[in-house]
Amino acid sequence: MRFFSYTVAALLGWLWLGATAAEPHESGFAAALQATLQNHPVMSGKRADVSAKKFAIDSAQAKRYPSLSGQAGQRSDQVSPMSLRARQTLWAFGRIDSAIAYANADVQAELADSLRVQRQLLDQVAWNYTKANEAYRRQQIAQDNVASHDKLYQQIMRREQGQLASRADVRLAASRLMQAQAQRRRVDGELESALNDLLALTQVPVRVEPTLAAWLLVQPEPSQLEALALEHSAEMQHKLQLAERARAEVGLEQSADMPTVYIQAERNFNVPGYLEGTRYSVMIEANVEGMGLAGVGRTRASQARLQAALENVNVTRAELLRNLRSLLANQRLQADQMASYKASEVDVGELLASFQRQYEAGFKSWQEVLNMQREFFDQAMQRAQAESEWLAYTLRIKALTGELDAVAGVMRE
Repeated sequence: MRFFSYTVAALLGWLWLGATAAEPHESGFAAALQATLQNHPVMSGKRADVSAKKFAIDSAQAKRYPSLSGQAGQRSDQVSPMSLRARQTLWAFGRIDSAIAYANADVQAELADSLRVQRQLLDQVAWNYTKANEAYRRQQIAQDNVASHDKLYQQIMRREQGQLASRADVRLAASRLMQAQAQRRRVDGELESALNDLLALTQVPVRVEPTLAAWLLVQPEPSQLEALALEHSAEMQHKLQLAERARAEVGLEQSADMPTVYIQAERNFNVPGYLEGTRYSVMIEANVEGMGLAGVGRTRASQARLQAALENVNVTRAELLRNLRSLLANQRLQADQMASYKASEVDVGELLASFQRQYEAGFKSWQEVLNMQREFFDQAMQRAQAESEWLAYTLRIKALTGELDAVAGVMRE
């Protein structure tokens, strides 16, 4: 009996832990942003890419240190010759410095790309979070609509029992109630889908709050936004760093065929006929491929890539301004629709109350009352959608201009 009690207690504890793990432990828009940057798989990949580029810097810098080589063998006359050689570069005519400069530029380009990816994730979180927020509000509107239809259905049932309404009116009210319930189920599905989309970004459950911090809803004038976007755009920074990397590549190719001057220390062992002791010498070594034409071709190719990278900066600047202006235009459109739907919802609500009074006085039909209830529901849903899209565009603009970086915990180096 005691074993059974322990087993039941353990099972209940396991179920409780499983249920607790599925519950959101964080809430709010900031928590969604931070969870995405901390947990999304793409960020782990970008961190590994940055680490790999940094190791390339160490490899380029190591070329300044001495290099060691050795050789050992077995000859047919039973002699085992061995030799050790050490080389220290004295002058590489800028080739080592160019390699280090290119490795550093490559790291900066990778860091800029990491920032670009983080901004893309913030943009996606802004869109999906507001969609989940909208789904919650639409769910509440749908529940209120079901409650209103149920109230109307109960009202017509009482009037039918008092022989003040026909059976057809009861069937019509029942049909509209079932439609309202179906709409609520559809909205429930939309909410589940929106939460799944958000979970795919955050990787952990995050509770969606009904309101956002007031500062998130304030933004500068459009002219100031363009300056902010150009200054803080991750896409622009990435393209600029790619241009710097291309410029460093030109220097790397120009110095690739330069000679190397180094000092060498060499010692042989078990080699009859060779001088004993260590020999020192200053050496110069060069390798000119294809009479120098191969190097010329590589240099010209790198210069062409640099020109292409500079042109990409101009293209990105134009695309950035176009995207910002498009977001602002959509934001203004949704703001106008919000005001229109809100005023219309108030008017339709007053008409609905008026229609109910006129129905009871015999001046309106029951169908007109139900139609007005449907119109009120449609206006409320459209207002919720307009508010959600306005909020989404507002947050996407803030993500574009870097205003969400601090609250999201964007990683910078």
